[in-house]
Amino acid sequence: MSLDTEKLHRLTGKGFDKLYASDPAKYKEMAHKALEYSKTCVPTGEKVRIGDVVSVIQNAVRILPSFEAHIKAKKLTQKYWQLWFAEYILEQVFPQPDLK
Repeated sequence: MSLDTEKLHRLTGKGFDKLYASDPAKYKEMAHKALEYSKTCVPTGEKVRIGDVVSVIQNAVRILPSFEAHIKAKKLTQKYWQLWFAEYILEQVFPQPDLK
């Protein structure tokens, strides 16, 4: 799971960047709590992976009133928006290193 350029363009095209910008502190807290929760679920000796944290954020996003209002206003019925927005949140809070 990773946010690629196509997903990023589609998310910003549908205003998810504005949704994030409406309360970045909330999303930052969500990402940090998701990371901490993921650490409790991953077996000792294994590292927490991006997909582990994204899954936790995705479950939170599903029931987030602001997310529900956004997808309703934009008439977005596809389920992938939950996953993609979760990836977007994680990318904003924990930017991935540049490839060199």
